[in-house]
Amino acid sequence: MLNPLYNDTDGPSLAFLTDLLTQPFCRAWYLHREHHPLAAVWYQCHSDCAEIIDLRVREDERRAGVATRLLRASFDALDGVDKVTLEVRAGNTAARALYERMGFQTVGHRADYYATSQGREDALLLSVLLRETR
Repeated sequence: MLNPLYNDTDGPSLAFLTDLLTQPFCRAWYLHREHHPLAAVWYQCHSDCAEIIDLRVREDERRAGVATRLLRASFDALDGVDKVTLEVRAGNTAARALYERMGFQTVGHRADYYATSQGREDALLLSVLLRETR
């Protein structure tokens, strides 16, 4: 069902992410409309912390609040988790704006972390305390 979100995109493949679900510390949620996927989010959970491994939104649904709805719902479902972390491309301004609206703050930086067709791109490490979003 999630295949359309993962066709011709960068980042982890759907097969890789699906395999993660065999691990007891992985969680995933998705939103759909009329059996068509709108967005998906994948987490690795360790103790009281969850790391977002991947967040995808169907291209024609971006900037329509879908990612915000999915993140809020998944935050509520992450029982026992106090903090969520992630890494994002420094140049991904749309994602960075979303995460800032959700209360994430920059807590670290990885220089030249991502390979690009033009060379390398930095990663920003972000974190949010869930009690501040609920």
